[in-house]
Amino acid sequence: MATEERVLCFPRKLLEEIGVFQGLSLEIDKYLPAVTSPSQILYLNRSDAEQDKRYKQLIPYVLILCNDRILRYRRGKGGQETRLHGLYSVGIGGHISEEDHGLFSNQLGYHEGMRRELMEEVAIEEMNEAAVAVINDDSTEVGSVHFGVVHVMHVPNEAIVGRRSGIVAPEFISISEAAKDLSVYESWSRFCLEQLDSMLAKAAQAGVAVR
Repeated sequence: MATEERVLCFPRKLLEEIGVFQGLSLEIDKYLPAVTSPSQILYLNRSDAEQDKRYKQLIPYVLILCNDRILRYRRGKGGQETRLHGLYSVGIGGHISEEDHGLFSNQLGYHEGMRRELMEEVAIEEMNEAAVAVINDDSTEVGSVHFGVVHVMHVPNEAIVGRRSGIVAPEFISISEAAKDLSVYESWSRFCLEQLDSMLAKAAQAGVAVR
């Protein structure tokens, strides 16, 4: 019998102590060190974590840009999160599995998990990225048990290919085109597109220029 996946979480009460927000926050330095602290993280069976609102699952959410174009795709039926099927997304990422961590020193578990997700979804190995924001959306069932860390990544060319059925028709489109109709996106992507200019400015300050 296959062992159930165990995913990285932190107690929701920690978020309440730091300051609960709704939507996207650019205060990355306020939240990220706390929610990835070895003293706070734990791994739970995914089936339990999806239903237990006492915990937040930590999710890297990577925006991939090539000059003034951003990667967009549609959530397919092959993705595990059925509540997002059919919606557009500009974020690549997923749960951090217990198999990814390396004693979690210097956030190794988090970054190793992000690298695995990128390789699985779009076959990208380069890690020219910066963490620029965090997302908390308690307005939906799926959002209430997840906490996103938004990364901006620059790639030198558009030669990427979706590897799994959860990623449908990945393509780079202009930022202006991507932001035309936000109603077709999952909520996290809407938040990101609404504040994309601010996040790109933060990424540039961190040495990741996408324009």
